[in-house]
Amino acid sequence: MAKRCIFCGKKFGLFGGGLIMCGGTDQPVCSDCSGLLSQLSPVERAEKALETGRASEPKELEKFLLRERSRQEREAARIEQARQAIRTDKTCLRCGGPMEKYGMKRFHLGDDGLLGPVARDGLFASWLEVEIIRCAHCGKAEFYLPEPPELPEVEEDMVTCPECGTRHSSLINCPYCAMKRGSASRPENKRRGSRPPWEK
Repeated sequence: MAKRCIFCGKKFGLFGGGLIMCGGTDQPVCSDCSGLLSQLSPVERAEKALETGRASEPKELEKFLLRERSRQEREAARIEQARQAIRTDKTCLRCGGPMEKYGMKRFHLGDDGLLGPVARDGLFASWLEVEIIRCAHCGKAEFYLPEPPELPEVEEDMVTCPECGTRHSSLINCPYCAMKRGSASRPENKRRGSRPPWEK
């Protein structure tokens, strides 16, 4: 008994075609269409079968497509939620796209020696840990230090003024004595109505 290909409508005999899986159902196809459709996904084959109007069990194909679309929407929502979790507040300097966390990486600050990484003076090298973030659009990566390096605490040397006994920083002169000298050099009693020389 001759069968009709659901895609091109051509009739074929026992050896002129076969069946192909479209959305969970077997659809009769000729040998020409079978070679073309085997490269498509089951969803694409089911959509093409419905478009022809010759598909057997079209309701099963519609149910399959509904299930696949809802699964794809759930998967897209899950991927977007995962992307939001790794997204940072930074933007790409190249294309302006969102930057995403990519992980941490440790770099040793030195050369490879016989016993591992060593510094140039022969001692063991220290490691630098950086955070890598990557643009979701163009793939540009940047390195960031997760925390700024700790600054060493510097104690300020204090000295005692030999004139007044005030303790002050060794980097400056005694501020108390400087104020006393400034007030002593200022004339206390100025004549009223007298003007400075440059205003005469």
